[in-house]
Amino acid sequence: MPSNILGTDGADFASSTAGSSTMSSLVPRRLLPEVINAVRKKLVLRGLAARVFGPGAIPGRTLVVPMQSELTANNSMRVSQVSEAGEIPLTQSAFENLTFTPVKYGARVAVTRELQEDAMLDVAAYHAELAGYEFADNTESLIVSALDTASSGASHDVANSNATLTLTDITEAMQNLEADNYEPTHMVIGVAVANDIRLIDSFNEADKTGTTSAVTHRLIGTIYGMKVIVSNNVSSVLAYVIDARHAFAIAEKRPITIERYSDYARDTGYVVVTQRIAVNAWRNNAVSEITTT
Repeated sequence: MPSNILGTDGADFASSTAGSSTMSSLVPRRLLPEVINAVRKKLVLRGLAARVFGPGAIPGRTLVVPMQSELTANNSMRVSQVSEAGEIPLTQSAFENLTFTPVKYGARVAVTRELQEDAMLDVAAYHAELAGYEFADNTESLIVSALDTASSGASHDVANSNATLTLTDITEAMQNLEADNYEPTHMVIGVAVANDIRLIDSFNEADKTGTTSAVTHRLIGTIYGMKVIVSNNVSSVLAYVIDARHAFAIAEKRPITIERYSDYARDTGYVVVTQRIAVNAWRNNAVSEITTT
């Protein structure tokens, strides 16, 4: 009868202690048949688009949207007082075009046949799902760029000379929109700005708010009637006050498309992911950017 019995004392089969005493090299190790994904960003900005034009609305390479120009004293339709039998003055409104030119984005993943045969999960399908997230993340970055362009174009940038966000910065950004007939509906902020908001006395002092809920519940939700969204695609020190009904629009000539093909000479399969999309500011005056330090 053997003097040793099979054991599973946890010794690693590659260690110096592994061997006849534990027979650990004979104990199989199980690979979990799934991949634990990295923590992903919350992607929520696409839902704020004023308009989303799909492939059916873009018959050619570009989409041209005719828009009435912002109403000012110089380009609005003038209403004049007219005397009896007097000639009615001519007047008209101004118009402009907003052009979307979708750009193609793509990614390709190669998976050898050996990997397909030996892997414990469908590697190609996993990367296809991952690509969907990465393309959505790219779209969100395009949205933030459009917001930045809009605020600069409208001269709505609020430069903060302090290291932290203040209430006056928020109200100034709101005023920028309201002065141009827009209604602030959302505030999109970076993580440093979110921290500033959580520390504003007016929001978290019980003797000022009359309640202790500010320190027992998540603070950021609604400020001055605006829904507040924290986004990791926004620079940590930036904030955007927007009227989501007019801030930006999306033209998607080709939605996220996943295709597969094989290269038999290399015995390898490929996953190809593409998208054709453009994100433009819809109305510049509907956006105000706040910069902290």
